[in-house]
Amino acid sequence: MQFVYRKFLRLPYVIRLFFVVMLVIIFFGTIIHFIEPDRFPTIFDGIWWAIITTSTIGYGDYVPGTIKGRIIAIILIFFGAGIVAAYFVALASSTIKKQNSLGKGIIHVTWKDHIIIVGWNERTKEIINCLKDIHSEQPIVLIDSNLKESPFTKEKSFIYVKGNASNDEVLLRANIKEASLILVTSDPSRTELNADMNTILFVVAIKGVAPNIFCIAEILTSEQIVNAKRAGADGIIKSNKLISSVMQHSLFSPGISNAILDLVDLHNGARFQLVKEHSFAGHTFASVSQILLEEQKILLGLKRDEQTKIIPPKETILHNADELLIISRE
Repeated sequence: MQFVYRKFLRLPYVIRLFFVVMLVIIFFGTIIHFIEPDRFPTIFDGIWWAIITTSTIGYGDYVPGTIKGRIIAIILIFFGAGIVAAYFVALASSTIKKQNSLGKGIIHVTWKDHIIIVGWNERTKEIINCLKDIHSEQPIVLIDSNLKESPFTKEKSFIYVKGNASNDEVLLRANIKEASLILVTSDPSRTELNADMNTILFVVAIKGVAPNIFCIAEILTSEQIVNAKRAGADGIIKSNKLISSVMQHSLFSPGISNAILDLVDLHNGARFQLVKEHSFAGHTFASVSQILLEEQKILLGLKRDEQTKIIPPKETILHNADELLIISRE
């Protein structure tokens, strides 16, 4: 009995109050049935009367006729109505408190298979907007220590967690162990080296809490790429190298930068993929390209021994371990 009582006390206040309300309603509904069985033929009729009475609706379809019945009604009005009112106040307060917690980023995430993004900046904003447009049901959790409130308060599939991603408590609030992947973006307010060191610190903390999660890190300086991999980053985004490559192409072909951006923009329906499992071992690059082209897929190259070969010679023989770089329609 004490064990059940302790379990009951551990329940949230609103749930405990709900059980008390139901107990009071069932008790008085049963009592009135036995006191006035003619006016309340069944226990359900008594419970119905108790609910209508405590909620102050008062339909008048069931009314006690005896002195004992009316005394029970008076006790129920003074005792039960107050408890029911307290329950609705607690329920409203709980809803408001949860909404405030969502806005301020102090809520504990219970989602699974969600995407976590660390750091709020213009790039993060674009990523989240793109995901909302293309995969509106994909749950997204943002971790940031500078935002005062959630940037997307009306989005049901978005939760903001306030705090530093190097803190275990913050990562656990984001439910990192149940997440599908995490993206660590570079802090634009820092110098490039400091931003990379901060990113690496986040990766170390992330892998310490959830070693199996797929972690993608944005690194600005080429010198810190090795350290990011040592820290446990599964994927590296070399932002400066990517921007430099676009600029180089623009020098040789003015105006091509917009075309490159359109190519990698998910809104245009194009999707790049690295296909690890395939049945093209022993085939030439040219023959596989023709096969995939019939499926409206373009073979751009292959990744072999950590090296990516873009448009290799057409007679190149594919191996089982090769990963195929493909662009296709979403």
